[in-house]
Amino acid sequence: MFSLKITRWLMGYVRFSVLGGSPERFFNACARSGACLWEIASRRNSGACVAVGRYRRLRSCARRAGCRLRVRERHGLPFLLYRTRGHRGLFAGAAAFAAVLVVLSSRVWCIEVSGNSTLDTQAIRLALAQAGLSVGTSKSDVDTGRIEAKMMLLFPKIGWMNINTQGCIFEVSIREKADRPEIFPQDRPCDLKASATGQILSMRVYAGTPLVKEGDAVVEGQLLVSATVEDSFEGSRNEHAAAEIIAETTHPLEVRVPLRQTVRRPTGRSLERKSLELFGAHIPLTLSGRPRGDYERSGVLTDFRLFGTVLPLSLYREQWTEMRSVPLSLSRKQALGRAAGQLENYGRSLPEGTKILSVQTKDTEKDGTLVVSYTVRCEENIARESEMLIKS
Repeated sequence: MFSLKITRWLMGYVRFSVLGGSPERFFNACARSGACLWEIASRRNSGACVAVGRYRRLRSCARRAGCRLRVRERHGLPFLLYRTRGHRGLFAGAAAFAAVLVVLSSRVWCIEVSGNSTLDTQAIRLALAQAGLSVGTSKSDVDTGRIEAKMMLLFPKIGWMNINTQGCIFEVSIREKADRPEIFPQDRPCDLKASATGQILSMRVYAGTPLVKEGDAVVEGQLLVSATVEDSFEGSRNEHAAAEIIAETTHPLEVRVPLRQTVRRPTGRSLERKSLELFGAHIPLTLSGRPRGDYERSGVLTDFRLFGTVLPLSLYREQWTEMRSVPLSLSRKQALGRAAGQLENYGRSLPEGTKILSVQTKDTEKDGTLVVSYTVRCEENIARESEMLIKS
């Protein structure tokens, strides 16, 4: 029904009245002649609607019924164009709008990157621009297969990548590779060696031949469990050694904190610069140039949207903050606090499951630097798989 209304509006139609005579005979004559009428009113204020091209054909039916026809309303595109026949600027503007629309629809408006967690989005956008995908590029010049292959070569951490197109918007979906620990297959023989120096507290051997026992002191790289296992027939076989060997280990850590430092702090003076980005082109909105001196720059890019669609127009705001270098003297307590922060970061870097038993601290001051030595006593699993080399 809606499409029929649109068709009638595009073709144009008139609403007319039937005056005098017999309106019933008029409508019967129109039906016999095959005329298509709608919204017929045959009683008071009789009339109907008809396509503008068929209105003149109804005059013969009106004469036979003794009626007169009078046009009351005119609707549709033909009448709208007729009223604007003297305004050539409207047609020129419509033609220019259509041309601009065709040109803009063939360009890349927006690039959306998703799925990256460790890779920097800005670095990905710069690499995409170098590969041939940037805002303002012709869509026909974008070879998605070549760009995907080049991006995976530039970023080895990308495990899967796909570029989807939705109109003028390009969606770049990325899936990063997961960091997997080095694990040997269960069907490959391997030994277990010590990952750190320490004293064994407990052992649970699931496969292989243990070469040490509880209470033994071991050094880093020492063989703990051999993959070679002897059977009851005085033969031997090689298998994948598996065990959990908990040992008490000691990790030394030295932290140096200068007591006299130079830090950069803002002076309170700042400068803001604005610019528009249209299809990758920068249009400055402020006349102030780049400031000279020691400044830190930060920027915010705001995209414009129309009905939820990202437009190739964005506003970029730059904030320049003046900085100055000032001397800073740390007290012994402040320096120890900074060293404790580095110790905390070191504790988070230890292997998973490691338990810190105690920390011994020793500090000395030398040449204006506080040297803090930590001795971290831990309890951890030191069994580390090592491939067994078999000579053929």
